Amino acid sequence: MAKKQVLVGQVFQTVGATNGRSWRVRETVTLFGIPHARVVSTEDEGDAKTLSCLVLVDSNYYRMIGSGTVAA
Repeated sequence: MAKKQVLVGQVFQTVGATNGRSWRVRETVTLFGIPHARVVSTEDEGDAKTLSCLVLVDSNYYRMIGSGTVAA
């Protein structure tokens, strides 16, 4: 099975959430040897959090709804 990759600009939505909030990947970092994504709300960029990439690509928790790219 191919390994899913988290990239800057991708947009994910929480599975089963009543508010339907979506999150855009702002950057990826490695914390304690584990890849993480820093994400911001697509509705309020002041609302940010850091999630393990493993959790973000787990279809039980999040689903990818967009794969925008960010210009350098």
